[in-house]
Amino acid sequence: MKAKATLAIVLACAMAAGCGQEKPQDPASKMERATREIGEAAKSGNMAQMGSAVKEMGSAFSEGTRVEPVDFRELAKLLPESIGALKKVANEGAKRNVVGVASSQAQATYENGKGGRLVLELTDAGSMTGLASMALAWVNVDIDKEGSDGYEKTTNVAGRKAYERYSKPRRTGELDVIVAGRFIVSAKATGLDMAAFKEAVGKLDLDKLEAMRTTGVAKK
Repeated sequence: MKAKATLAIVLACAMAAGCGQEKPQDPASKMERATREIGEAAKSGNMAQMGSAVKEMGSAFSEGTRVEPVDFRELAKLLPESIGALKKVANEGAKRNVVGVASSQAQATYENGKGGRLVLELTDAGSMTGLASMALAWVNVDIDKEGSDGYEKTTNVAGRKAYERYSKPRRTGELDVIVAGRFIVSAKATGLDMAAFKEAVGKLDLDKLEAMRTTGVAKK
């Protein structure tokens, strides 16, 4: 809920900032650059840079840049049939459009028959591309915590920012990876060790997913 609230606030600020701005030649590139600068500003605490980047993103929004999300059926093709001893037992997908903001999602559930269960999910932020990473607080910070119960930390998976959380007593955890500032890969499991999470994400072709970053981007 907090992530959704953050995303809504950033979107509102960006759209408001875009009013009265001159139209850029390449809004998609401008939004991508603005997103990167906002991330850097959030990490360094440079509010002047943050304000400038939000205005730039607002300018891109003012052009009416739209991104049609990748068909969830195409995303589903990236989800493997099995992950080690885990076999796919269910899958689903959907496209959503809320007040003109479209997104798509594909999900698969895996089980090993011994109480181990993992849910692997791919989400395309679509029209919210670039803002997706801003809604995830961990993208712009470094986290490294560990205790008797387990750990949580930011890390990298195949060169991409990721966030791991794991409870040793409960053997539950989550692993999220942001790809191209547009796609969110999420693995949630119970009754498994953390190695299963990494194996699950390792089964995905993240390069192929990243290659879809320009799919559906409206051309002026």
